[in-house]
Amino acid sequence: MEIGKERIINEAFLEKGLDNVILWDVQEIKDCQLIKVKFISKNSSHRQGIWLRTDKGIVIPELSDEKYPSITLWEDTAPQEIICKCYTDDGNLSVYNVYDKGNGRQSQSYTSGMLIEEKNGVLLYKCNDFGFETDFSDLVFSIEKL
Repeated sequence: MEIGKERIINEAFLEKGLDNVILWDVQEIKDCQLIKVKFISKNSSHRQGIWLRTDKGIVIPELSDEKYPSITLWEDTAPQEIICKCYTDDGNLSVYNVYDKGNGRQSQSYTSGMLIEEKNGVLLYKCNDFGFETDFSDLVFSIEKL
């Protein structure tokens, strides 16, 4: 499996019988696709955010025309809703949750993961930063393809 090409399931939760906890999500997108990211809620003492990446870069039009290979949006500093323009040749948008316990950005821990629901074309992500004792409410955000 090539990272960034297909969804990765969290093996630690899989061993506990949960086959729907996503460690790294990959969504199909078109070149120049606009997406709306919306932060819905946070239920953690740790800083929470998301990481987005495409093969050709992402622009946040309201900030500048600068294209970044990947972006990290933090719930406490990004606007509640933000539009991103995604450039791609391979048609993949990578998404996963990040967190900061005070020692810098962390992600992809043994028990990190997201539950994903789709409703009316909007993807709802419910995140766990770490630990098995979770209701996946550390960060809740959505992505809508525009």
